[in-house]
Amino acid sequence: METTRVPAIIIGGGVIGTDIARELSEVIDGLFLLEQNPNLHSDNQSSHSSGVVHAGIYYPKSVSPLKARLCVQGNELLYSYAASRGVPIKKVGKLVVFTDSIEEEYADDVLRIGRENGVPGIEKITIEQARKMEPNIGGMGAIYVPTSGIVDAVALTYALAHDAERNGVTIVPGNKVIGIVPKHSGSESGFEITCETRDGQTNHFEAGIVVNAAGLYADEIARMFNPKSPYKIIPTRGESAKFYDTRRAEIVINGMNIYPAPYVYDAISGERMRVSLADARNLVAIGLAYSTVGVHLTPTFDERGEISNVVTIGPAKTVGVEKGDYASNLRGPEYYHRSVRNIFPGLREDDIELHQAGIMAVLKGHSDWVIERDPRFRNLINLIGLDTPALTASLAIGKYVRSMW
Repeated sequence: METTRVPAIIIGGGVIGTDIARELSEVIDGLFLLEQNPNLHSDNQSSHSSGVVHAGIYYPKSVSPLKARLCVQGNELLYSYAASRGVPIKKVGKLVVFTDSIEEEYADDVLRIGRENGVPGIEKITIEQARKMEPNIGGMGAIYVPTSGIVDAVALTYALAHDAERNGVTIVPGNKVIGIVPKHSGSESGFEITCETRDGQTNHFEAGIVVNAAGLYADEIARMFNPKSPYKIIPTRGESAKFYDTRRAEIVINGMNIYPAPYVYDAISGERMRVSLADARNLVAIGLAYSTVGVHLTPTFDERGEISNVVTIGPAKTVGVEKGDYASNLRGPEYYHRSVRNIFPGLREDDIELHQAGIMAVLKGHSDWVIERDPRFRNLINLIGLDTPALTASLAIGKYVRSMW
């Protein structure tokens, strides 16, 4: 049984894993990256992302300090990196639209958080001002967020992977981790990792350092290393639909991200809850609800990297699904129409068709990401529960992990 021995291994080939590989390749030679899928655009959080570049307006420092800091840092880094590498990206801006007094309370909280986090240019505007940007929106008013945008998540992942490989990283796709054994040799410690390929073969690797960036499966990988790891990911499917904005004048958009005021959804049913901001915080604190930025409209890129006439609507949250369940009991067009009709009244149900679904790694009992060394194995770094806005923050997350060395 031949074992490949390397100094360090990263588990997970999404946007987080590939950027960590790129960063660490500058300080560690001979890195390997293991990805269970046969390629980097297979089913994972990155490949099914809506591609929104978040500004950092939803994450209070007191509750989600990593999200708050790394999203704002990552926003700036992402625009710079993507532009330098030819990755389609555009700073289209965002309107967070509120339609009544309850929603305005949530929108005002977004404004407060954004300013506390140092988001540049954020302001509250009237509906008349907002309609000068996007004439077809409804509502009472909006929060304008100029640094929001969109990025091609698959192209970004491939650019990061290419840079990592150019720096000497070996990417090994199609290898699913099925076993981990701690190894000790004198004063040295490390891990033997067994992987299974799609054709049933097994490969064995040994490394002194491991970074667990396995996305949806990061909690399971963490428990393979340390059975006492307390973290559990709640798979949350985010479904999306789409429409063509050239179909009628009433549904044309000028290319901005159009969002509702954020809200909470029931932890069991996944349905939206109409409660005050104070009640929402209490429900989230005791685990009966989860916060969401809401079902929103997002422009997309065409094959030339320009804004297309396809607009996506999502996510429709479905909780309690299996980690690989992308297709059962999908929401129909009526759900999306009902969700956005107040902020985009010209849209009709028959304009809408289903688009895609992704599974988000929502961490049970946590409002922030876990990025830490395992308490038992200090040469293992776990990244668990990296849901939104991890795509935006990816380059800042890579630098954060690098700083842990």
